[in-house]
Amino acid sequence: MSNRLLLEELSGDRVRVGLRRAGHDVDEWFGEPIPFTAPLSPAEREDLRWYLEDYLIAPFAVYEQHGQAVQAKLAEWGRALFEAVFGAGKPGRDAYLQAREGACTLVLRSSSPAFLSLPWELLQDPQRPTPLTLELSAIDRTLVAAGAAAAVPPGEMLRVLMVIARPAGLKDVGYQMIARPLVERLAAVRGEVELEVLRPPTLEALTSRLQAAAAEGRPYHILHFDGHGTFGQAAEGGDGPYRFDSGAGRRGYLAFEAEGGGDDLVPAEEFALTINQARVPLVVLNACRSGMVGEAAVEAAVATRLLEGGTASVVAMGYSVYAVAAAEFMAAFYEALFARKSVSEAVSEGRRRLYRRKERPSPKGMLPLEDWIVPVHYLRRAISFAELKPNKAPGVLSLDTLLDRMRPSGSTVPGGAPISDPLAPVGRFVGRDAAFYTLELVLKWQRVVVVYGPAGTGKTELAKAFGRWWQTTGGV
Repeated sequence: MSNRLLLEELSGDRVRVGLRRAGHDVDEWFGEPIPFTAPLSPAEREDLRWYLEDYLIAPFAVYEQHGQAVQAKLAEWGRALFEAVFGAGKPGRDAYLQAREGACTLVLRSSSPAFLSLPWELLQDPQRPTPLTLELSAIDRTLVAAGAAAAVPPGEMLRVLMVIARPAGLKDVGYQMIARPLVERLAAVRGEVELEVLRPPTLEALTSRLQAAAAEGRPYHILHFDGHGTFGQAAEGGDGPYRFDSGAGRRGYLAFEAEGGGDDLVPAEEFALTINQARVPLVVLNACRSGMVGEAAVEAAVATRLLEGGTASVVAMGYSVYAVAAAEFMAAFYEALFARKSVSEAVSEGRRRLYRRKERPSPKGMLPLEDWIVPVHYLRRAISFAELKPNKAPGVLSLDTLLDRMRPSGSTVPGGAPISDPLAPVGRFVGRDAAFYTLELVLKWQRVVVVYGPAGTGKTELAKAFGRWWQTTGGV
């Protein structure tokens, strides 16, 4: 167990700092509440979003200079956040010093998505060289009043339902941007994982599948939403850029696909009701672009709704995340879950992996990106999957090694498929994301599809790769 350093937002833009010592059940508050104003201006938060989401798209000339300048400011912003709540002369200073005498978890309590969406992972003690999030056991966000939460379903196999929503079709972000590297690398994780992709990615299909899984006595442990979100107020009769206005009453939405095409914007509370009725204990949210709008992030708005409804734990990406970073994070995250660590600890393991391996692809080659601050964790109750059965074969390489190189070929082809497998690839299959999406779309209406084209263009390998994909993700 660890000490819990508590930072709670109160009404009137005030905060108080407390401590729950390891092994105790009572919160000890230090001094009186103090006024709090976020030290990062809206312009600085936009710079942070641009750095994490857009910088590496074109890191040339003035954009390269601006990206490097923002990167150099991260520590400064972290120190400003620290001084605002734990600085010298503030009541929270004593709580912080006492909490750091042992293992420590920082707990952020608030009912405000705006407060919870602040980049607290940047926090840095001016007297220490490393950001707090890399030194602490975890940083958890929670509600001021958080009670009972969904129980963890029993079982030795981790069951994951993934929703891949691409309302803009081929104009959207890559269909398998997150799923393909995750599927490829889950084979390296110690344990058994059943990953199913929801088809079609509609709210109705999600509700039906969750209800069916519960009726079968095989409920899901994790719901992973890979898609878009937005934050605003729906404007009556609006469309396109006029669908939302900036008035009061803004809320979070997730963009599912509509049955006939296009998007179906589902309010956070409706999504939360669906998840909580199925008692799914853990939800993973992948924010695509436009995750940060106005004063609050869509992930914070949705996560708080999920917690209010009873979801035990929500792992979210506060900003759009690169596919390679998501794969690194998720592999380390699942590895920690199979080691029976809590979700909080698993998020920290994934974050440290991103910190150690900062290289991300760009038009100039691999460049460093400080995206270890992107994963965030919201919890109502600490959970772990204690019954998962480790299944690591003797002699299998460590996860870090497997993430950095292919398995040696021998009796298998790359990817681990037996040579006799008719779906086994010849070499390593890459790309064809648009073709995968088109096949998924067509197969909603037709059960037989013909792939045609000139000789030597990879039709056979595409068909085999798509067959492996459907076989792995519950399509057949």
